[in-house]
Amino acid sequence: MRRVLAVFAAALLFCSCEAAPDRGLSEPKLSPVEAAMANMTLDGKLWQLFFVTPEAVSGWPAEKAVSEDFLAFAKKRPVGGIILFADNIASREQVTAYVNDIKAGFVTPVFVGVDEEGGLVSRLGGKGIITDNGDMRDVGDTGDSSAAGAVGGRLGSELSALGFNLDFAPVADTITNPANTEIGRRSFGTDAELVSGMVEAETEAMQSAGVSAVLKHFPGHGSASANSHNGISVSERTLDELEKADLKPFKAGIAAGADFVMVSHISLPNVTGNETPCSLSPAIITDLLRGELGFEGVVITDALNMGAVTSVYGAAEAAVMAFEAGADMLLMPENLTEAHAALAKAVEEGRISEARVDESVKRILSVKEKRGLL
Repeated sequence: MRRVLAVFAAALLFCSCEAAPDRGLSEPKLSPVEAAMANMTLDGKLWQLFFVTPEAVSGWPAEKAVSEDFLAFAKKRPVGGIILFADNIASREQVTAYVNDIKAGFVTPVFVGVDEEGGLVSRLGGKGIITDNGDMRDVGDTGDSSAAGAVGGRLGSELSALGFNLDFAPVADTITNPANTEIGRRSFGTDAELVSGMVEAETEAMQSAGVSAVLKHFPGHGSASANSHNGISVSERTLDELEKADLKPFKAGIAAGADFVMVSHISLPNVTGNETPCSLSPAIITDLLRGELGFEGVVITDALNMGAVTSVYGAAEAAVMAFEAGADMLLMPENLTEAHAALAKAVEEGRISEARVDESVKRILSVKEKRGLL
């Protein structure tokens, strides 16, 4: 009898030990980013890589309100970001409704951004909808970085009130070439240390108000003389020269926590060895920006419909090259359909891995989570 009881007790102990792992345990909870990615198809992830105008989604020119076509295409083309220009903006009431309707049209939260630097580039301030902060050169001339902080604070709070969650600012270019006209008075100045302090202050203040800052135009457009909107723009700067001046404001902005860095289309043959635009160059994005500067946020190209790109590359080739170079988001490809199809084909053929796509989508969604969008 004593032997039977011992065997029975041992059996109970065995059963309880086997059952213990299942008792009261549940599956690990997914983070908001993991949950969003788990609900995405590969095609949906590829669309997240694009930051485009509303017209690229709807097919209609000069959109000022969300159309049925836009809503229909938003379901098929869940892009990661929408950028508005002056033609999309009529009044405070109109743009507020428009921005919020755009955001409501996407299942995956979307960035809605605008080029609002002040002065020459002021889509909203130029129409009196928000404060026009004037040329950044005038702010730089004060020599007081708190003035740039005030600009960032105003931009962040006023844009956020309209529903925007991203601003393509600040300009982090240092003017090292007096013949530079594309940037000109959009830059804080010619002294890299002064520009660095201004960029840091504006970035911190803008993002404290809930709006993602975009440092532009990496690795510095202040040394080029040609306008990259029109065609190839070449700078003879060396890496040593960049490190002594041009890169300093970007380092300051990155240290301040900038969510985005925009890469320019200038060519730096003395750095890369050829005239490939920086936006398509792994030497610039992967090696310099990611590697040397340690940037972990979202890398976005300058607009891919600019002449420096379109005069040499088709929309499909440029999209794949930019992504292979290390970009996470592709701004305004010349043809959105062709660009998306090219990325999909590159993944299908194994030229781009799904893991590489996931890497960029995770960065994009992580910023969206940080800004309260997820």
